[in-house]
Amino acid sequence: MKRIFSVRLAVFATISSLLLASCSSTKSIGVNTKKTETNIVDWSNRNLDVVAKPEWLKKLVVGNSDLFKKEFGVEKDAIVKFGIAGAKTRDASIAASRVNYNAMRAEEIKKKVVSEAAATLNNEGYTEAIANAAFVAKLDLSGHQLVTQFWQKIESYDKKSDEITTEFICYSVYKISREDWTKTLKGYLSQVIPALPDSQAQVKMAQTIKSLYEDTAKEKEMSQQAALAQFRAQEEEARVKQAEAAAQVAKNNSVAAVEQAKRASNNVDWASTLSKAAENLY
Repeated sequence: MKRIFSVRLAVFATISSLLLASCSSTKSIGVNTKKTETNIVDWSNRNLDVVAKPEWLKKLVVGNSDLFKKEFGVEKDAIVKFGIAGAKTRDASIAASRVNYNAMRAEEIKKKVVSEAAATLNNEGYTEAIANAAFVAKLDLSGHQLVTQFWQKIESYDKKSDEITTEFICYSVYKISREDWTKTLKGYLSQVIPALPDSQAQVKMAQTIKSLYEDTAKEKEMSQQAALAQFRAQEEEARVKQAEAAAQVAKNNSVAAVEQAKRASNNVDWASTLSKAAENLY
């Protein structure tokens, strides 16, 4: 009898240990290691049964505007781009996303132009001249038509401080005809090319308009993981440039240095918002 009882005890102990191990494993899998939890608690046209994360928006952010064009009746050959901003109020985020659209296009084109200069001219002095001219060049955004704005109200819970903060994020989505986008690029190039002292270099730079158009007009859809990685890298790059600009202001508090620091700060704002917004989408 004692032997049977001992066997039963051993079996019970084995089952108990297995159950405990299983529960422990399940708990560890379910633990959220993130310091901050975020939730979308309100959004555009929620009362009309629009979902918090529309498929057209998720696809648009990773570089595919096909669903957006179908949803909003946009011409198939149109170019689609968006601006994004975060703010404490809905109206502020809506307004700021339109302002940031300009900043995002300026940064997009500036980077491509400087990259083309470095590859085409193969002259550090000329590349620097183009970069300096690109910094002060203005964009002509005539023909860029606002199609829609989509906002989200996001609550973030900080586990460490036990605090909840609220932010509104807004996407402003534009359509541009191919002709108008070409005008935007040509207008920008016409301001930076004269910075080159060599006429042959100017001609070479003018001829980059085709590749510049290809790089900025044609969509290249990314995976969600690749998009998130790119946005994080973009944010980090913006923060590095912000620190460099701040150091330049400390060294030389000129009007140009202050303006550059301001632009660098604006780039950090939209880059960090885009990175955070994409994480909420996916």
